[in-house]
Amino acid sequence: MGANSFSNLNFNGSIRLFVQLFQSLTVIITFAFFLSQVSITRILFNLEESPRKQLLLGVFFGLISIIGTYLGVPINDAIANIRDIGAITGGLFGGPVVGALAGLIGGIHRASLGGFSAYPCAFATISNGLMAGFLYRLKQGKNFPPLAGFFVGIIGESWHMLLVLLVAKPYNQAYVLVRNVSGPMILTNAFGVLLFLLVIQVAQRERVMVSAITAETVLKVTEKTLPILSKGLTQETADATVKIILKSTNLDAVGITDTEKILAFRGIGDNRHKPLEPIKAKSTLNLLKSGQIMLLENKEEIGCENPSCPIQSGVVVPLKTATGEIFGALKLYRKYSNEITPFDVEMAKGLATILATQIELNKIEQEKRLRILSQLKELQARINPHFLFNTLNTINFVVRKDPDRGRALIQKLSYILRETIERTSNFVELREEIRLVKAYLEIEKERFGERLEYEFDIDERLMDVKIPSLILQPIVENSIKHGFSIITRSIKVKVTAFEKLNKVYLVVEDTGRGIEKGKLEAILNNKLSESIGINNVRDRVRNVYGLDAVFRIKSVSNNGTRVIIEIPQEGVKEWLLERLSLTTKSHQEKS
Repeated sequence: MGANSFSNLNFNGSIRLFVQLFQSLTVIITFAFFLSQVSITRILFNLEESPRKQLLLGVFFGLISIIGTYLGVPINDAIANIRDIGAITGGLFGGPVVGALAGLIGGIHRASLGGFSAYPCAFATISNGLMAGFLYRLKQGKNFPPLAGFFVGIIGESWHMLLVLLVAKPYNQAYVLVRNVSGPMILTNAFGVLLFLLVIQVAQRERVMVSAITAETVLKVTEKTLPILSKGLTQETADATVKIILKSTNLDAVGITDTEKILAFRGIGDNRHKPLEPIKAKSTLNLLKSGQIMLLENKEEIGCENPSCPIQSGVVVPLKTATGEIFGALKLYRKYSNEITPFDVEMAKGLATILATQIELNKIEQEKRLRILSQLKELQARINPHFLFNTLNTINFVVRKDPDRGRALIQKLSYILRETIERTSNFVELREEIRLVKAYLEIEKERFGERLEYEFDIDERLMDVKIPSLILQPIVENSIKHGFSIITRSIKVKVTAFEKLNKVYLVVEDTGRGIEKGKLEAILNNKLSESIGINNVRDRVRNVYGLDAVFRIKSVSNNGTRVIIEIPQEGVKEWLLERLSLTTKSHQEKS
């Protein structure tokens, strides 16, 4: 349409101009919506605040401004346009730097096209970008509501018209131009800002929704795979994990590999991708070398050697250790080309991170289990020879006077030896530990007679609670071994178990000679060789329960000692008990 056709618009002409500008607006909004569905633009809209983001957004919205100029309508040696949409939206969404950069790009481009209003129009675009950016600052970086953007668009475009009227020469031509285009341009640009912000808002909400759904799916899979992957990454555990992922999602196929072979594959094509076969897919081989996520949009990108393989698209993510070493790959597939969604990519990354973390934790747990087992074996090997020698002497003395009592003591000693030397479980019920302690105290009572008293105060409701083996007996032994002195000729040992605030408290206290302050500090700092037993108990408790356990020793010289062990009432997970048991048996078989 020629410039003279709009030299003096009537009402119908203004309506025609509005319709034409609105048609141009639909092109920009359609373009914006299309871009919002492209992964690169999604990433751009969701990048963290950074100079790189501001630069990219400034160029992006600057290009929108240029497109708005080219989609304008020539009129009276000027251009009725929707250029300010880019600058204002950029400022409201990205801040002053983005708004200024977008306005500068759009403004310089407009000035290069010439015309009597070129410079005021260029300056208006730049200043509108800056103005919108400072409004972003007032919102403290929060997303600008689309409706508020509409009114900012009206103000910005009104300022544009005022600049043309004040600066452009000749004035009469500027006045006619503003009178003809102000209404259509103000409304169209304001609507454009509103719709563009709405498109961005929808894209961001979709991203949040995808993240929420992804998090929910990953958490469900994590909950189900935690006991499985606690046993390490093997063909069996990988297959069980793949089954869970496939059942928890709408994927068509899922696979897990190590660095050389397929560990598990389920879904379509599982008859062509069998466990323990070497990895042949080029995409997986490339990933294992590069460590980069592979988004596979078609069969060629997957690189499967089997021409009849039904898999057409997928995403492959590396499994990495905490140090970045690749030890396998997680592969999610669909049966149609270009069917992998942003949700699938996010889910793959989340699942790979969780699976790798679980497998890494298993290695740490395995080391911890071996350490606990070693500590238990050390304690079992430490049967006090003096206790054994003294007990045999006591039995020899008692059996002459009372054979029945002598036989009972032999049975108790046999039970103690069997429990401390041959016990294969790392965990026992509290009732078993109490039984062992009672047998030990009954034997010691025969030796010391009235000089030794003991008492048990055990909450019967706690008898089934699982606790680490040999956790109380070494402490009781320590009380008797170190409790007597020249001054302290008799002692009383009390063993207590009670529950408080979902914690189980195990307390061993005595009225013995106590521990001097310096010696107590040496015991707590693991610097006293004669306190191996009590330090062993403390270390095992901490290794099993971590920060959930408390081990304290309270003692005053010549006024007794109190050892307090605090552990969670729920104990440890069943799968950890099972793994500890398996590790113990494996270690014993190797021994």
